[in-house]
Amino acid sequence: MSGNLFEMMNHLAPSLRAGDLDACERVVIAEMQSLPSSPFHIAIDVAISNDPFDAARHFDNFFYSEAQRIKIAAAYTEMNGFYINPKLWFCDMFAYTTYGGHGREYDWLAHWQSQTYPRYPIHGMEALQSVYASDAWGNNTFRASEDMGSLLVVIKFQQFVKRAARNMKYLDFPLLATAHDFDFIAEVGPSGGLIFEIA
Repeated sequence: MSGNLFEMMNHLAPSLRAGDLDACERVVIAEMQSLPSSPFHIAIDVAISNDPFDAARHFDNFFYSEAQRIKIAAAYTEMNGFYINPKLWFCDMFAYTTYGGHGREYDWLAHWQSQTYPRYPIHGMEALQSVYASDAWGNNTFRASEDMGSLLVVIKFQQFVKRAARNMKYLDFPLLATAHDFDFIAEVGPSGGLIFEIA
């Protein structure tokens, strides 16, 4: 990740902490539009096409299954390393018996108590996946737009989790969401409300 990406995440911190994902999306899109046209600009137009109700059922099945084994205090969903795995985008789910909060480190997220559960495939952004699979990825000419496009993917995933959370019947604990290698953490409450933190 470049310094520009970290600067943008820090710039977005107040809006994220206020739960204003739409503002975050607008800022990142505006930044992308100020950059020279690139293959990564398609990130502005693509969207996750999965049904939020379907995602809610998948998460609920996971929560229900784990609740038979442990008392869930927190859960975490992580989109895979989408920029290095362009063929298939998905998210994994993890459950914890304690909630580690939003300190300077998120090491606690690496120590889950849940068992392996089927990943949830993410659809609708295949045109952008093709860009990450092309020579455009890692090309210094497009580095700034690649960074902003990647951050936009994370925000769109978090927005999707927010929509799905409103329909989750067994979510009565914090659900954290981000993508692999991003310490850019969204916390979704049982009502679908959002609290955001940046490490």
